[in-house]
Amino acid sequence: MEPRDAAAAAAQRAEAAGQRTRDIAQRLTRLAQDRGSEQSDVEAAVERADEARERAAESLQRSIQGHERAAQSHERAAQAHEEASRRGVGDTAEHDRRAVGHRQDARADLDGAQADRELAEDRDRTTGKMTP
Repeated sequence: MEPRDAAAAAAQRAEAAGQRTRDIAQRLTRLAQDRGSEQSDVEAAVERADEARERAAESLQRSIQGHERAAQSHERAAQAHEEASRRGVGDTAEHDRRAVGHRQDARADLDGAQADRELAEDRDRTTGKMTP
């Protein structure tokens, strides 16, 4: 999967998890208003919503860390290609092209990490919770 595709997929998963959490909260409100639910039902639903929110936050943090690790790997690969080109090993023009490609992929991963951080900050503002 291309870095940009992975970033988009992670952002979509995080957004979907956030939407599910909001949907659960809305359903809880309607449920409590519509039929006077048992307190234990409401408490169980709130607990499930909290757990879903926590799993979404953890997933988003893993996504950020994954993007950062991928960016570091791309940077190391770019450096290796530059070193091979500098030493004249193999096709130096190909090494130069690959170094540029790895740097572009590293930038895309860093952009993906930043997008996920912004998503986490938005979630924090709407839920009142802080990202670790």
